[in-house]
Amino acid sequence: MEQLVQATVETVDAPSAWRSESLGDESNWRITLDENQREELHAQVLRSAAAGTDTLSIKPGDISLPSLQTMLQSIPSRLEGGLGFFVLSGLPVERLDDEQNLRLLWALGLHIGEPEPQDKAGALMHIVTDTGQSLEKTDNVRGFQTNKELSFHTDGADAFALLCVRQGESGGDSRLISSTAVFNKLATEYPELALELQKPFVFDARAQNPWDKKIQTTPIFVRHQGYVSALYKRAYIELAERFDDVPKLSPRQIAALDKLDEICRDDSLALHFRLRPGDLVLANNYSCFHARTEYVDHHEPHLKRRMHRLWLTLPTGRPLPDIYADTREWGLTYQRRHGRSAA
Repeated sequence: MEQLVQATVETVDAPSAWRSESLGDESNWRITLDENQREELHAQVLRSAAAGTDTLSIKPGDISLPSLQTMLQSIPSRLEGGLGFFVLSGLPVERLDDEQNLRLLWALGLHIGEPEPQDKAGALMHIVTDTGQSLEKTDNVRGFQTNKELSFHTDGADAFALLCVRQGESGGDSRLISSTAVFNKLATEYPELALELQKPFVFDARAQNPWDKKIQTTPIFVRHQGYVSALYKRAYIELAERFDDVPKLSPRQIAALDKLDEICRDDSLALHFRLRPGDLVLANNYSCFHARTEYVDHHEPHLKRRMHRLWLTLPTGRPLPDIYADTREWGLTYQRRHGRSAA
């Protein structure tokens, strides 16, 4: 039986409700590998590649990283229970080719959580690059496959891991914001809008969910067992209106979404940075929204902007309400938590 979701304007007091102005020094959220750690990771990736094992067939015990083990084991608790995001810098991407860098991210991901499919085809890794396609022309194109600005949104599974292999020529800056802090501001200053955002919104599912649903319906914010989780993609909410059976957004819904976007533009809340080659950002999808500015890419194919992405279910992941059971983003993680199949 589906759990009832109780709307609230009670704020959340947790480390995940951070504000950029109060984060302090980067050392609170960034760790840079030392030379010994870089050499160990580089050597292990090359050894694995030479063995000929397919990247997605690598198991957690296949790549030993003793100098990184303690730090990697701390990441799940940083993502759920801490700030909710973390940047690991200095990964040796410049000494590896593109396929080896996919292997590098996969190996690190296995030490942090369980990779989850990112599309209907079941792909466990995505290459984030501009394909020259458009969101409006086909259901199967998603924002990360373009060079356009990506407004604040949520990815799938408990957390995303995004590795920068190459930057574009210009632009493509990353932004992170605590969706928990955004909720607190709404609940405190705009309680009626906070309640509106806890009512159902219709999302275009982009034909990417395993349940063959063209849309999904869920609130932006959901409180469950002491946590406030947020699922947001305004572009996909607006794209859902193209379906004849989806009602147009009401003036009240639009006002709530506009206020949410306005708060996300507050520089005292949002963190801005540019991923450099060798940077790996990880963030909790329930407590963080992330965004990217539009970018201009290099003309030469071998220089084009390239990121590698994993979606991970964490061993420390929060309890999820039934309302997320068949969402494109969190349905598979919900099923894994509850020991069920998505079929």
